[in-house]
Order: sequence, then structure tokens, then C-alpha cells
Amino acid sequence: MNNFNICRFGKTFHWYLSVIFYPWLMWTIGYALVTFFGEWLFWYFHKGQSSEYIIDSIAGFFAVFIVIGLAVGVSQIFSDINKNARREAFLMLPASNIEKYLSAVIFVTVIWTFCTFLSFAVGDTARMIFRSLTYGEEWVSGIPELLDHMTPRFNDTSSFSYNMMERTLLAVIILWVHSAYVLGGTLLRKYSFILTSMVIILVVALFGRVLMYFEISIFQTKWEDNVCIDASVGAMAYVLVVVLPLLACFNYWASYHIFKGFQLITNKWTNYDFFKR
Repeated sequence: MNNFNICRFGKTFHWYLSVIFYPWLMWTIGYALVTFFGEWLFWYFHKGQSSEYIIDSIAGFFAVFIVIGLAVGVSQIFSDINKNARREAFLMLPASNIEKYLSAVIFVTVIWTFCTFLSFAVGDTARMIFRSLTYGEEWVSGIPELLDHMTPRFNDTSSFSYNMMERTLLAVIILWVHSAYVLGGTLLRKYSFILTSMVIILVVALFGRVLMYFEISIFQTKWEDNVCIDASVGAMAYVLVVVLPLLACFNYWASYHIFKGFQLITNKWTNYDFFKR
């Protein structure tokens, strides 16, 4: 089966959810507990501070925590089928490779994102209930502040091209990072998050050094009295908007190519045999 069938894909996705439901449920519960105890510690160590200050501190911390959690989830895309029994069952499903692959990608991209935010909401609500019953405090949710911290901040300029390019560039950067973690999670069986993150950091650092060495600017702005009086888009921004989606497409293609080569017995560290004939 090489073609894509939406009904067959739905059944494949349902099977995938049922198989990995328990381990990912444990992850979600664990995140919720971390949120609850983390917020409790914030309130404990910031006694005397206003609730607005504490909630803002909590949101700032957990915004970073959630982003890392999302990256970990994507990088663990096939970790739950590393065991031989699950891998054999997954590979033997009456579905095409693209249906199996998309089931995993959609899960770690959509379902895991939802579960991560749900775990924060559950932990935050448990903290509010606990402190309300114990100390009689009013219910102050950290969700609005969390969403505010996770909302990108863009320069407010009068240049339409500048504003659109900022948003477009952020979108393609997120796409490229996502594709890199998908590729890393597909290729590596161990330490996929750590090793992929190291590669991403190295690439970004080298790219930054190149920009500094050649004095290349992606964006240029001029401010007077906290007001932007001039904003322009550098040529590198247009290059990145074209190159990053192409690199992302290559990462997804390479990830899918590796997935098609999955075997029941494979290398201890990788899912792909680079030396096969």
C-alpha cells in the first residue's frame, strides 16, 4: 500500500493513540504535578510579594518549561515503539508508510501540544484550589499570563513589509526547528533531544558568527524617544524565508525516508543503517 487513504489513516491514528496512551498519560500527569509543586514553591519563596508579581514569575518560568517540553515531545516521536513488540505491531499495520508516519507526526505536534498546555492548566487549577482551601486566597489563574509570555513580541512599525517579514520569519524558524527535532527523533534512538538540541544550537551559533563577521543585518531599525522612525528588511531575511522552508522540507523528507527503512532489529543508537548495501 503506497497510496494515502483518509479512512485507513484515521484507523491507524486511532491505533497509535491507543498503544501510546498510557505512557503519554503518565507524561501529562507528571507535567501537571511538576506545575503544581513548582507553583507552590514560587508562592512559598515569594511570601510578601503581590500575587500579580508571583503569577508573572510563574508564567515566565513555565513558558520556558513548556517550550522545552514541546521540543522533548517532538524529539521522542518514535521512542514509544522502540520495543520490539510495539515496533513489530506498528510496522505490520495494514496501512501505508505515509499514514503511519503522519500518525506519529500529528500526535507529537498536535496532541502532545494540547496535553502539555492541559497539564499546566490542571496543575495551575490544583494550586488555586489548594491555596484557596488552605489559606483562603482568591483564585488567580496563571494561564492568561502564560499565554502573554508565550505570545511573540514584534516591533510596532509603520512598515508593512517589515511587520509581515518579522512574523513570516518567526513562522519559518519554528517550522525548521520542528523539522529538525522530527528528524532527530526519527534517526536517533537515544538522547535524541539532547543531541538534536546541540546540533541546532551549534548551527545557530555558527550562523550568528557569520552574520557578525560579514556585518550582515537581518532587520534594521532606528529609534528616537522609544519611537521607531525607520525600519527596513535586510536581504538576509528574504534568504532565510526561502532557505529555511526548503531545509525543513529536506528534514521531513529525510525523516520519512529513514522511517520507511525501519527494521524490527536495528542499531542501538540509530534507526538507520548508514553502511547497508
